[in-house]
Amino acid sequence: MTSPLDDDPLELLSGPSLLPDRAEEYAEAVRDLVREVAALSDLGEWTAAESLARRAIVLIDRTAPMLTDPALPSAEASALVPLHATACARAGVDPHEVARWLLAAQANGQDVPAVSVEAYADALGPEGLAAYTASVTALDELDPPATRHGERHTPSA
Repeated sequence: MTSPLDDDPLELLSGPSLLPDRAEEYAEAVRDLVREVAALSDLGEWTAAESLARRAIVLIDRTAPMLTDPALPSAEASALVPLHATACARAGVDPHEVARWLLAAQANGQDVPAVSVEAYADALGPEGLAAYTASVTALDELDPPATRHGERHTPSA
């Protein structure tokens, strides 16, 4: 009998019907992906590493909550963030694209693995950081953080 992991570790991550009671196998698929992204990076295959890491990060965030124990793969998944950030920088991904992706991931509640502007500082550079900051500021003006999720804004004295 073959496992879905025999061909492609992304298959388990993208196949919610294969979950929720396979947290150990899921965590192993994440470890396989981390190793694959690291190997691509070691070979200087930055574009392939970036693409695979980005796909994995998005899939993990969508499917990990379906696991009986969603915390299990979070340590493994966290290793993808610095690999992805480095691959973005080395592959020459447009800093504005990095800023848009990061903002979208955060706006969608990217939890596992968590992404942060600090992790992507090199990939963003000054231009991408400025774009990211401008977008966050514009969003805060439309929906101030204190009013989100039913919270009430209380002006400071």
